[in-house]
Amino acid sequence: MVDSGASVLEIGEADANWALIRDKVVEERFGPAAVPVPFLEDASAYDLLSVLVRKPGRARRLLGRARPLVPVGALAQLAQQGLELGALACCTREYRARGEAHYEETRLVAGAPCHIQLQLASVHKKVAFLALRPGQLALRPDLPWLRGLRSLYLLHEVFYCGGLALAVRRGQCQRTLRLPGPRPLAFCCLKFALGPRGLLGPQKPLGPALPARAAWLKLPAPEPPAPPAESKSSPQGWSPFRRAKTVRTPKRPATPAPSLPSGKWPFARRRAQPAAPRRGDPDRHAMSLPLLPSAESDSDG
Repeated sequence: MVDSGASVLEIGEADANWALIRDKVVEERFGPAAVPVPFLEDASAYDLLSVLVRKPGRARRLLGRARPLVPVGALAQLAQQGLELGALACCTREYRARGEAHYEETRLVAGAPCHIQLQLASVHKKVAFLALRPGQLALRPDLPWLRGLRSLYLLHEVFYCGGLALAVRRGQCQRTLRLPGPRPLAFCCLKFALGPRGLLGPQKPLGPALPARAAWLKLPAPEPPAPPAESKSSPQGWSPFRRAKTVRTPKRPATPAPSLPSGKWPFARRRAQPAAPRRGDPDRHAMSLPLLPSAESDSDG
């Protein structure tokens, strides 16, 4: 059991320890097709019907690795036309049959044993049964990452916990982080082609890039409010093409995951490290939900 009297574990260190166990936890609990949320601090950005895109770049691959993925917002906030909010509410279902979960493991970290304990409360999932016809939906043209993008990923199944406690013990020192819920832990996604003017096209094969070789970018930290002053900024108060800084392991207490202003540039200059390889079950979806299997290879754009 997690000691309630332990000192507080900072969110940056919690994410580092989550990276050590997340693949095993998610595969054992939700199956090999589920993709772990890469950062606990950014977990709320991986909600149902959120959109993932790959970091733009001229080179399609670097040393055989796919370009990093980053969440850019909810589909309802990114769509310009073809999507009714009422339809989204009607097409989602929630399943609460998984209950509690406990996991613990001892790893060798920096030459010393590190005991990690994870407790999950009220584990459940949500699924979106949404049929999207090619050309039915268009993204907003002012999105800065839209130019040159040829595909996107849509989260259609998300696994949540009602609360989370992560404890790390090294020697006689134990620290614990407690996070309220509901909090996404893992997800399954679909890949869609993206045509001219941001029109959502047909579904593409997911391929082996998720989850086996996925790399992730951490969301930027929330910016402090700027003092009132005259500037040449955009009407919203920020330039949509400004690059946000990458925060790797911030040393601060746990806070809710930062949300990007609609249309803000989400990519950092520093390349993210790829997640450890893991086995998955790719290409089991077709155009609508639930979907049919597909055996084609990945051709990400």
